[in-house]
Amino acid sequence: MSEEIDSSDMEYAVFAVRHQPTLLAVARNLCGRNASDCEGLVHDVLLRALLKWDMLQSWSEPERRAWLVRVLHTVFMDQCRSQKPAAPPPITLANVHALLAEPDAPAPGLWEHITEADLREAIATLPYPLRRTFELHSQGLHHAEIGRQLGAPEGTVGTWLFQARFRLRERLRGMAEQPRKQASA
Repeated sequence: MSEEIDSSDMEYAVFAVRHQPTLLAVARNLCGRNASDCEGLVHDVLLRALLKWDMLQSWSEPERRAWLVRVLHTVFMDQCRSQKPAAPPPITLANVHALLAEPDAPAPGLWEHITEADLREAIATLPYPLRRTFELHSQGLHHAEIGRQLGAPEGTVGTWLFQARFRLRERLRGMAEQPRKQASA
C-alpha cells in the first residue's frame, strides 16, 4: 500500500509541476505583476488540487486544466471581495478645502468662514446632474459607477464633476471672502 501512496504522490507532483507555469501566467494576468500575490494564489489552487486529487485523477488532462483555471479565478475573486476598500471620509468642513484645492487657491484660512450650512446651500444650488455627480463621487463611487446610475458616459461624469467643483469653489470663495471684505471696510 505504501507504494500505491508513493505512486499517487508522484503523479500529483508531476501534475503540479506541469501546470504551475500555466497557473502563474493566469495569476499574473489577474493580479498584475505582484509575484508574491501570484505565487500565493497558485499555492492555494495547487493545495485545493491536492485535496481533490482522488477526484482529479480520473479526469482527462483538459478537464483538469480547466478545473485549475476555474478554481484560480474563483479564489482570486474571493480574495478581491474580502478586501473591501475603505469608505472615503464624508465631506465636512474639515476636508472641503482639500476637495476644492487648486494650484492658485487662496490660503486655507479663507475657508474657515464657511459653515456646514453654507456648504449644504452651495451644493443645493448646483443643477441636478452636477449635484448628484458630486454627491455620488463624495460617497466614493468611481466615474463608471456614477455613469451607470445617472445614465451618462464616463467622460460626461468627469466633466460634470469638474463643473460641480468649479461652481462650488467659486460660490464658496465668494461666501468666504464676504467677512474679509466687511472687516476691511
